Amino acid sequence: MKKIILVITTLILFMINSPVMASNINPMSVKHQVKGKDIYVECVITEFTFSKRDHKKINQNGSGYLQLYLNGQKIDNIYTAAFIIKGLPAGKHQIKLELVHNDGTPYNIQKEFDVTI
Repeated sequence: MKKIILVITTLILFMINSPVMASNINPMSVKHQVKGKDIYVECVITEFTFSKRDHKKINQNGSGYLQLYLNGQKIDNIYTAAFIIKGLPAGKHQIKLELVHNDGTPYNIQKEFDVTI
């Protein structure tokens, strides 16, 4: 009976620590804070390294950047985990962050949130 429990425990620990399983749990968390007309954004992305956009590089899992959308329109590529969206006009705004490979193809991982200035 002890051997069966050990095997099941080992399998569960392997699944939790596996990059594929980890990406299905919650690979990207985003915190934001509004200060005046600016939004301070901090992203935590498990097993990911930011890199510049480069069409010539072969895609590597765990490498790339964020595409920033404001009210449904792409406004910038983001190459750091923390950044500031500056000078937004008064009103309600929708922010979307999409995680992409270095050539711009999506990981199909994104976060959206609304802010009011």
